Amino acid sequence: MKRSIQHEPFTVQLVETSQWSSPIHSHNHFELILIRTGSGQHVINGNRFAYQAGDVFFLGPLDSYYFVVDKMTCFCCISFTELYMSGLTTSGIHDWSQIRERGRTASQSLVSSIVTDRIEQQNLNALVEIILTEQYNYHQLVSNQIVDALMKTILSLVDRQLSQTQGLGSSTVSSSSLMERIGTYICHHITMPDHLRMEKIADVFNYSPSHLVALFKQQTGESINQYIIRYKLQLVETRLRLSTMTISQIADEFGFTDICHLNKLFKRYYLTTPTAYRRRSLAPSRVRTAYLQPSFS
Repeated sequence: MKRSIQHEPFTVQLVETSQWSSPIHSHNHFELILIRTGSGQHVINGNRFAYQAGDVFFLGPLDSYYFVVDKMTCFCCISFTELYMSGLTTSGIHDWSQIRERGRTASQSLVSSIVTDRIEQQNLNALVEIILTEQYNYHQLVSNQIVDALMKTILSLVDRQLSQTQGLGSSTVSSSSLMERIGTYICHHITMPDHLRMEKIADVFNYSPSHLVALFKQQTGESINQYIIRYKLQLVETRLRLSTMTISQIADEFGFTDICHLNKLFKRYYLTTPTAYRRRSLAPSRVRTAYLQPSFS
């Protein structure tokens, strides 16, 4: 996996795009990403969440991610290093313990936007807008007293949101545990279509189908069917690269209706057919290096 190295202690940039161009990567800094306009999906550490305008994502150095853009999106990306954060205060008043903890581990919690309250989102965007104005007018972010003060406030807001996320009640913890158990069940039965029917899964976990569908969507940002399809396609991609199975055999193994069904779904996520993907994967390493990452990133 590619690792993005940022040499500047602090950067802010606006990116408007219809296709996320950066490959999946980890980095040496923290990132706060605000969705100003647009919609799509955010994939972080293998978990996929729907995003929309107003959502806010916070990423630590060990998190790996990419975006799947469905509707033209404007991203505001604030990147800063541990050194920059430490330099904002020498008094110890601003500890930002939740942010620092996030920097030590990759997030595995099933949460999407860290800020869901509309007023909180507006307040955060207003602070960031002033930083963007400072950058436009003065071209200096580091050692800028106004920017430093704004970033202290932003970091305190983010730290509070992370603290609230960590302190969620037992019902949320139970929901997260349920999602993990559902994920394990799907993994074990991925080649058994009858066991992956919604009615069957709901019965196994003693929920009504409608309740389980809503709960899974709330916790993960995608439906159970979307999760199953994505997982199947990841396994298909592995088969294409590492096995000699025919496309028909692979389609049959994972319960696709036929080759056309597999081709349609695979192309939606990888922007190419299984046959073309296999051909590229077998090409010399110099040619395939940039290709083997799913093109929905």
